[in-house]
Amino acid sequence: MKLLFNLKYIVLIILIFLFSSLTAANEPIAIVIKAKGKVFLVHQGSKKGKPVRRGTRIYHNQSILTKQKSFAIIKYIDNGGVVRIQANSFCRFEGKKQKNSLFKNLYLEVGSIFNRVFKEKGEFRVTTPTSVASVKGTKFWVKQEFKGATYYFGEDGVVEISNGRGVALLKAGMTGIVNSPNSKPIVRKTRSGEKPELKEDQRADEFRLEFEDARGNTKTIKFKIRKENE
Repeated sequence: MKLLFNLKYIVLIILIFLFSSLTAANEPIAIVIKAKGKVFLVHQGSKKGKPVRRGTRIYHNQSILTKQKSFAIIKYIDNGGVVRIQANSFCRFEGKKQKNSLFKNLYLEVGSIFNRVFKEKGEFRVTTPTSVASVKGTKFWVKQEFKGATYYFGEDGVVEISNGRGVALLKAGMTGIVNSPNSKPIVRKTRSGEKPELKEDQRADEFRLEFEDARGNTKTIKFKIRKENE
């Protein structure tokens, strides 16, 4: 009888754990608020993607792929940051709830992204094949070459770049370079013409999006895109 009770207790604990994991997995971590050209959402383990549009939800371990002359603007569900994904890029979104905030990790496999991070909304990282950038309240670019070096360009705040070989701090007007996972990050002054630029017009845009979380509660989120100098 005691053994049966213990088995029931263990099964109950497992079910509670699985339900909690499923609940977290069923909630989006980011939303597409603007897309232009050929932009695709790629599910984990899949080689094919589905076209995205404004309002497309992004869940943990889903990726965004952009083709030539295309871009996407993504906003995290906790209002903790905005990511602009440039043409010919592929990146994976990862998110994990931590109390009242969302831990955010963006894995950039190739291409360029511009990040605007709000410091009061949880930890934010960008991971590449060569290094990790940890930030809290800043604006910066990341450019990842195909099977090559990673470049970081600071615009505001401080970015910590690290890998197994060392750590470097990136500030506004500086360029960080990591040639490989076995190379120490280096930082120098940004040279004319080497930093990516936002070529597309980011006009003010505002809309509301409603969705149901895993508990069946309806949530409404208000999004607004502003020009970078606002």
